[in-house]
Amino acid sequence: MFKLIILQLRYTWQAWIGALVVFIAAGIVLGVTMIGAISTISVHLGHGNYNPVAFFATPAIFGLITLMLILTGITRLLITKFKTDYNLWAILGANPNQLALLIGGQMSLSGMIGGFLGYFLALPIVRIYYAWVISTPGMREFPAIKMKLQLSSLTLTVLILGAFIGITGIINAKKVFSDGHKIHRLTKKRSCNLSILGWLWCVMVVGCLAYVYLLFFQGSTRLAALFGGHSLVETYSQALLALIFLMIMTINAAETVILPGLVKLLTLVFPTTLIKTFKTAYWNVLDKKDFLKTVAVPLVIFSLIASFFMYMIFDLANVASKRNLAEIVGTLSLFLGAPFLIILANTISLTIISSSERTTSIRQLQLIGFSLKDLMTEKRIEAEIYGLIVFIQATIGNALLFVPILKAADKTHTYMFDSWWSIFEWPAVTGTLVFLFILIVDDSYSYKIYSQNRFNVTQK
Repeated sequence: MFKLIILQLRYTWQAWIGALVVFIAAGIVLGVTMIGAISTISVHLGHGNYNPVAFFATPAIFGLITLMLILTGITRLLITKFKTDYNLWAILGANPNQLALLIGGQMSLSGMIGGFLGYFLALPIVRIYYAWVISTPGMREFPAIKMKLQLSSLTLTVLILGAFIGITGIINAKKVFSDGHKIHRLTKKRSCNLSILGWLWCVMVVGCLAYVYLLFFQGSTRLAALFGGHSLVETYSQALLALIFLMIMTINAAETVILPGLVKLLTLVFPTTLIKTFKTAYWNVLDKKDFLKTVAVPLVIFSLIASFFMYMIFDLANVASKRNLAEIVGTLSLFLGAPFLIILANTISLTIISSSERTTSIRQLQLIGFSLKDLMTEKRIEAEIYGLIVFIQATIGNALLFVPILKAADKTHTYMFDSWWSIFEWPAVTGTLVFLFILIVDDSYSYKIYSQNRFNVTQK
């Protein structure tokens, strides 16, 4: 099997370049953690209140959570891209476990390569960042440590990332290949594209979220009994942390149901009778569910996490009135830097992985008579749909989060700097970013392909 994985990877290596971008970004994040932690442990400074090991562990935790959410979509996109090869493997007698192992093995090897490259890119980053941290007021208690390359930290980065990506890839691929031995079973529709286990998982996660959410509307004694804490502030902080993780799990579990419904609801917003290209754009977005989920889920979750930490830092912790700007920036970059880097790499990967499908779609629209202006309008509407979906879903998530934040502030007698308008801030940023990204990429592809076709016609 290992030899088949190597041969298949060599045969399709160009298509894996797109996924490698995300893996290198993950390698940078994990490399920062490993270089910082191993360098600290090697000089016996991994203890005390200002422990750099715990400090460097934070990027890896949030980075790997983000990577796990992204890998589901990337795995499905890669399977779709290589569906001809996997059809052939199935005809030759490969079962779902073997197919899952085949793609998981390729992802693991690609992850190891990404971890190796990302590790060396992480060294200058961790040196510059940590030098800035220990020179920032409020963080000067951290010890001065020389960050250096070590074989142990390199080995751990490569092996951990390769194993994490490989295992996650096998699990996700097994879900795709789960319905029997024949590949045509992959397209078998279930209720709202969820299996029975998927529905049970959704119900369980939503039930846990509702239970914790309702606790904020009851007395603080029940929260204290469940989450403990030496003070009321600590109790609510732990409860809010549990709430945000349950919200992330709910979004990830229920997106298969939520996203198509949101796309259909947008028909009420757009003047469909006045824009002749809307229906084409609408069905293009609805048809590419895996691409939609891979784009929307990480950005919605990033918006939710960013809003959560902004509320915790500026409101509940009152850091804005106690710390300078440099310390606030350092804190935010510690928690949000890794997810943002991986999400940015994910957008680049999606552009590369889906380039052939994007080209095919544009050529088909040209064949049915779309002019360059029609193509640009259609792609603009697609970009607006993606942007609005991210904005609407992130705003709903922020609104649901803001209510417990207000309850916690009231119970702990904390003054809130942010108002209800704050729930629109990060959703507006992420929605605008995804709109601009898809618009620029699709318009550039449309212009390039249209120009090529015009040139070919002229030559004939």
